[in-house]
Amino acid sequence: LKDVWQEILVTLAQYFEKEEFEQKISPLLNTLISKYKKPDQLLSVVDVLDQSIEGFPTVLILKMMFKELSNIRAKEEDKLSQLQDVLSELATPVIRIWKDVLLVPLIGTLDSERVEQMAEKLLKAVSDTGAQYVILDVTGLSVLDTIVSRHLLDIFHAVKLLGSDLVLCGIAPEVAHTLVKVGVDLNMITVKRNLESALTWAIEQISKN
Repeated sequence: LKDVWQEILVTLAQYFEKEEFEQKISPLLNTLISKYKKPDQLLSVVDVLDQSIEGFPTVLILKMMFKELSNIRAKEEDKLSQLQDVLSELATPVIRIWKDVLLVPLIGTLDSERVEQMAEKLLKAVSDTGAQYVILDVTGLSVLDTIVSRHLLDIFHAVKLLGSDLVLCGIAPEVAHTLVKVGVDLNMITVKRNLESALTWAIEQISKN
């Protein structure tokens, strides 16, 4: 760090008030920001330089540091956004496992945002593939509240409107109780005990047709 600060002082002496000043000093400030774990440590060094060196451009250096911090934060937020997109894809997959059959495995805990993402992906997949059957496997679903159940009910209706039949499988007693509470019409869906029986049933229906 001492070498970096020395290089900053040399850069200040050589390029201050010149056009290339920011280009020369920005990488150095970026290095400092990445090295100091606590911002107050960095500010304390700047304060020492301000008191020790007459005419030290404290305000300018602080402004440039703030700019570098903002750039770093923007890059981190962009990486986080990309990671969230990847996790979203993994959390709510829509898989074509057979001709005219789509599988949507639900794992973990559902919230309204995740259900909306799933609905968007599923309805687009149904429209694009023209799948006759959509298997919704809730074996791995740990809990289901009333609000999310109503969102699922909307998905059931939307899938039917697109001309596909919905097969629900792997229902735990708690999930079944919640679905009954929100008024799921069992005449609009087919219920199977597990994924194997759901897939077998869907393939049989395709073979008959």
